[in-house]
Amino acid sequence: GGVSGNAGLFASATDLAKMMQMYMQYGVYDGKRYFSEQIVKEFIRVQYPKNDNRRGLGFDKPLLNNSELTLEDAYPAPEVSPESFGHSGFTGTFVWADPQNQLVYIFLSNRVNPTRDNRNLYRMNIRSAVQQVFYQATLPIE
Repeated sequence: GGVSGNAGLFASATDLAKMMQMYMQYGVYDGKRYFSEQIVKEFIRVQYPKNDNRRGLGFDKPLLNNSELTLEDAYPAPEVSPESFGHSGFTGTFVWADPQNQLVYIFLSNRVNPTRDNRNLYRMNIRSAVQQVFYQATLPIE
């Protein structure tokens, strides 16, 4: 792992799904409490809404008008709920939890292969495009 708080988490998709499920359940996983509900709610709430800043503490939140945007302009996919939260990593990872829809999305890749200059994952918006397909295939059609 790394030495800073924003990088260096290495885990399997299964373990990341468990971690995000625990956050989505406000600190509880498999019947055991790991964090208080109050702490998790503080982590995942928008910290500076008056500045149009969508960030929580350690987590991203959807853009403030995300559901009104196209896939190209949204972050993440437009289908996520405003209550959802997650993180997109520099190396191509993406984890997202959506309490309203009871979904956890994990995308693991190696964007920095063969070099860190490889920006195809960003340029092609692959993570959000796959997330959109995931939501469309999982949620009922309205």
